[in-house]
This record gives sequence, C-alpha cells and structure tokens, in this order.
Amino acid sequence: MAHAVGALVGAATLATAAISPAGAATTFEATYAISVARLTIGTAEAKGRFSDTAYAATITGNTSGISRLVSDARALLLGEGRIATDRPLPESYDLETREGDFETHVRMKLSAGAVSDLLVIPRLSQHPDRIPLEPEHKRNIVDPVAAFLVVAETPGIGDGSRICRRTIKVFDGWQRFDIRLAYKQTRKVDGSGDAYDGPVVVCTARYVPVAGHRMSLKATRDMVENERLEVWYAPVKNRRLLVPYRILIGTTYGDLVIVATRFVATESDVKPAVGN
Repeated sequence: MAHAVGALVGAATLATAAISPAGAATTFEATYAISVARLTIGTAEAKGRFSDTAYAATITGNTSGISRLVSDARALLLGEGRIATDRPLPESYDLETREGDFETHVRMKLSAGAVSDLLVIPRLSQHPDRIPLEPEHKRNIVDPVAAFLVVAETPGIGDGSRICRRTIKVFDGWQRFDIRLAYKQTRKVDGSGDAYDGPVVVCTARYVPVAGHRMSLKATRDMVENERLEVWYAPVKNRRLLVPYRILIGTTYGDLVIVATRFVATESDVKPAVGN
C-alpha cells in the first residue's frame, strides 16, 4: 500500500508553502482517490501555490477503507522550486512515509537541476546486481514532485503532442529512472461542482531504470515491461502549467488508478503561510 500512496504523492505534487515572488499566484486544491481493480484503497489531500516563476507543494496521503486492515500506510511530501521557460527547476524535496513499523525519509537540496545535498533513510542495501549510483545520475534531473509538473508555452491545454513529447529524468534519493511519455489523445472530462470539467491530454508512459535498481527483482522487471501506463494532464487555470488529473498503472491485481475527485484553482495576491 505504501507504493500506491507513494505514487499518489508523486502524482499530486501540488500543495501549500510560501512562494517568494510578489504578485498574483494561483492556489490549487485537489483530492485524489486511489483504487485497485475499482476498490478504493487510499486518498490524498493536496494544496498548491503557483506563480509565474515558482511553485511550492505539500501533500498528505494515506490508505483508507478495508485496505487499512491489511496495511496502514501514510506519506508526507513537500517540494518547491522555480519555473523556467520550459521546465520546473526544483530546489528542495522532502519525503516521509510510514507503513507499519517501516519508515523512509528523504531530504534533498537541488541547484540548476543537480543534487547539492542529500540525506536518505534507509540507505540502499548492497547487492552484487544493483546498478551503482554515480555522480552523473544526480545531475540534469528532477525530483518526484517536479516530475509531474509540466510547463507549457501558454496557459491551457495547448498542443497535446508537444505536452507528451518528453522524457522525464527522475531521481528519488535511491534510484535514477526515466519516464518516457508519448502522445495518445486529447479528450474531454465531464465534471460538476468542484470536480474537473474540461480537456485533458492523455500520455502513455514507459518506465526505464537507469541506476540504483536491481533488474533481478520481479517488481523492477514488471515495471520495465508494463505497457499499461498512462498520465492524464489537466491545465492549472491561468498558468502555463499542467498537472496529473488521472494516473493509470496496470498491475497483476487490476488497474491501479489515481484520479482527482476535486480540482479547484483560484487566483490570489496573498501569500499563504507554510503548512496552511
């Protein structure tokens, strides 16, 4: 269950913290539901704040319903950074997860796309078949928060094929991997109230391990071979940003689906306090 919460944490990427630039910013709030084979196993509450030049995020996720009888998993993630012309430039990333008695912690500082300081607990275990992490694997990367933040040329849905035509190079503190996106379609999502209503860009995705992984593990091989991976991107109102509305990951137990049941963006000139 921790993997499902972790996937949601990476997907939502959008929450509350102070943004340094003055002027108008967009406050984003969303609720995401996690299900496997149409059985709800978890939820997350996300809040975000974006300006033209910066982003900040925090999100809490946890298992829910009957899944809690099997595994009680919780996750907290924070990230912030700058928004460049065509990509996010993360500056800090923090992750805490707990499942039963097992906990993980990541504290990462970044500058110009490179890791400048890193603390991870636990450390990677030593195995002969583990692909070693080298210094170059910590350069020209984004963290898992920034990985799901797409910077477009203009506000709105734009050119779907251009949105999806990218390879996202991710370092999570333990492993370096690529997410290769490709355009599938642009479609309309119907929603009412605080649910999202509008166009989304659907990208297929492939997972490509680079370093820190063990190819002997079935979980790694399954992800490499998995052709049932999708990310649906929705635009953030009045910003050159798109964020995941829905993520689909095929598993042997059925599809793992992460979808926004609430998706609200409002404009404000007032900066929020950290953690609000």
